[in-house]
Parts: sequence; structure tokens; C-alpha cells
Amino acid sequence: MLLTVAVAIVSATGCGNGLRPVSGKLVVDGKPGMEGARVVFVPQGNTKMANGVVGADGTFEMMTYQKKGVMPGDYKVTMINSTKSIPQPEFAAVPEGSRTPPPGWFEWQAQVTKLLENPPKEPGWIPKSYSEPGKTPLKWSVPKDGPKATFEISSGNGTKASDAQK
Repeated sequence: MLLTVAVAIVSATGCGNGLRPVSGKLVVDGKPGMEGARVVFVPQGNTKMANGVVGADGTFEMMTYQKKGVMPGDYKVTMINSTKSIPQPEFAAVPEGSRTPPPGWFEWQAQVTKLLENPPKEPGWIPKSYSEPGKTPLKWSVPKDGPKATFEISSGNGTKASDAQK
């Protein structure tokens, strides 16, 4: 009897840690979102932030503290552009144990900051308004909105192309 109750509790919560699986797809201008972009669930209550990295096909899987899933609750959904187009400095050039950043590190950081603060206004790029919890129009509720999320947005002017789809 006790084992039955324990199995029922784990089944009801999704997994033993209370996280619910959420995966989905980011679509920008009708095409899969850029590989390396991030989808972030920003908590609107007493939950933890979750994020997923967008793959080459636009899909992502949400994780909370490196564990698959999202805590039940309400979230604002933000998105961060990929920075893969900016070559990273060579880490091999830094001696092991060194506290000195690799050559070019500060320049790379400045380029990343510039890209994220002022993304290109071209097809495929996520407008800055989606990266700010106070401005993003996207929301998701776990588990009410379900385990599959599709976010379709436009790179045009930062307004949503369509609501999040379940």
C-alpha cells in the first residue's frame, strides 16, 4: 500500500524532484530559431528559473539547475539571441591555474554585450523586447499549458507574431 502511494505521488508530480517536463520549439519569422539561442522561464511566484538551449532545428528542452523539467507555476518567457556568431578566445592559450583571462577575452565580452543589448534588426534575430521580463508578451503556466511549447515570434518590431501554442 505504501509503495502504491509513493508511485502515485511521483507519477502525479512528473518526477521525484517535482519538476514537470517542458520542451518545445522556437520559431522566428516562420523558421526554426537560431541554434544557441536561449528560452528562459522567469518565475512569477515562488518557483525557480528554468532555461533551454535552442538546437539547430529550433527545439529546446527546459531545465532547472541542470535537471530536466520546470517547477509548477506561472512564468514570463524571455528569449536571448545566440552569440555563436562571435568567435570565442582560445582558452588553450591560458596556463592551467592562471587567473588571467585569455587574450581577447574582454573584447569578446564587449562584442557579446553589444549584440545582446542591440540585436540586428534582420530576419531570424530575436528583438530585445523578448529578452526583458517586463516587456515580453509571452507567458507559460506549468502544468496548465502542457509539456509542449511552441513560441512563434517575428524579428520585425518586437511584437508577437502569435501566442504561444500548446
